[in-house]
Amino acid sequence: MIKKEITFIYQDAVQKQVYEMIAAEAEKRGYRTKITNNKFAKCEIGWYCEHINFPQYSKFSVIMLHDITQQYGYWPDIWLREPWNKYDIGFLPSDVWVDNWKQCSRYYYTKPKKGVFLTGWPKADRLSAFMNENKREAYIKEIGIDPSKPTILYAPAWENDGKQDEFVQAMLPLDVNIIVKQAPWADTYQEQLRNIAEMRELHKNNHRVIQLDPKTNILDVIMISDILVSEESSTMCECVMMGKPAISVCNWLIPDVIPSRYPADDYEYVVKTKKEELTDCVARVIQNYDQYATEAKLYSNKHFANIGHCIPMMLDILDAAVEQKECPFPEVEPLPEEKVPSKRQRFHKIEQIKREVYYNYRERSGVIKFLWSLAKKVKQTIKSNRS
Repeated sequence: MIKKEITFIYQDAVQKQVYEMIAAEAEKRGYRTKITNNKFAKCEIGWYCEHINFPQYSKFSVIMLHDITQQYGYWPDIWLREPWNKYDIGFLPSDVWVDNWKQCSRYYYTKPKKGVFLTGWPKADRLSAFMNENKREAYIKEIGIDPSKPTILYAPAWENDGKQDEFVQAMLPLDVNIIVKQAPWADTYQEQLRNIAEMRELHKNNHRVIQLDPKTNILDVIMISDILVSEESSTMCECVMMGKPAISVCNWLIPDVIPSRYPADDYEYVVKTKKEELTDCVARVIQNYDQYATEAKLYSNKHFANIGHCIPMMLDILDAAVEQKECPFPEVEPLPEEKVPSKRQRFHKIEQIKREVYYNYRERSGVIKFLWSLAKKVKQTIKSNRS
C-alpha cells in the first residue's frame, strides 16, 4: 500500500510556486507534503516536472510538464530525450500536448505504467483570481503605474546581449508604462544573474522603467499588463491564457547552445516581429488591441483544458491509484505499440545512459566524478593533438 506522502521536487522558484498550489489541495485530502530541490530525495510518492529526474528513488512517481512550450524545438517527440515510461502517471496540460503525445505513443518510452491523462495546466486554476478587477486595481496602485496608459511587460526566457536595453529603448518613444520582470534564475546560472544585474543597474535611474523582483509571480504582472514582449518564454503562453497579446522578437538570440540560436517562436498564438521593428509592432497592437485580444482569448479557450479544475483532477487520479480504485477519468488512448526504429532506439539509449551517469552517478560518487573529469581531459588532449 502506498502511503499518502507526496514529495514535490523542483529546480526553480516558478516550479515551487506551482507545487505550493498542488500541495495545498493535497493536504486538504490528508496527504503529508514536502517540497524540496533535492532531486535525489527518497519518496513515497515523488512528483516531478523537470527535464531530467530520478523516479527510481520513489515508490510511486508522477510526471508533468514545467513549461507549456517545453522542448518546443523537439516537438512532437520530446519523450525521446525525456522518457515517461519510468514514471507511474503522466499529466498533460492541453489538447495540443495530447496530440504531441499520441503521435509518439506507439513507442514504449512515452508511456507511464498507469497511463497519461489530460488534466490541464495547474497555473490556470487560479486564473479567476488574476481576473479580479479589485485585485488588479490594487496592484496597479502598489506598483505605481499610470492606469490610463497601456502597460508593456518585458519577460524574457534569457537575458543576454543587452536585450532588456533594446526593449526599453524601443518603448521610450511610446506613451506607455514599461515593466521589466526577469526570470528567477538559480545561483548556478551566474552569467544570467550577471546580465540581469547589469541591466538593472543600467535602468535603475530611469523613472519610466519599473523593474520588478524576479521572484514576483508572473501572473500578477500579466494581470496588470496589456502586452507581453519576450522571445520564446512560456510566459507568452500564460499571457495568451489570460486573453492578452504576446509579442515574440524573432531575432533576439537564445544562448542555451553554442553558438546562440534564434528563438523557436513559430507558435500560432504570438505576434512576431524583429527588434528593429519592435516600436512599430507594439504601437500597431495597441491601435488594434481589441482584435489582438480577441485572437488571444480564442486561443486560450481552444488550448487550455479544465481551467479551475486541473489540480483537483490530478489529485482525483492520484487518489484512485493510491487507493487502488478505478480511475474517475479516462486515460489518453495510445496508438498500437510499434518497434522503435534502430537509429532512434540507439540515440535514446545512449542519451539516457549519458544523462544518468552525468546527472546522477557523477554527482553522487566521487570516483565517478573523478573518472568523468579524467575522460574529459583525455578527450580534450586528443582533440588538441589532432588540431
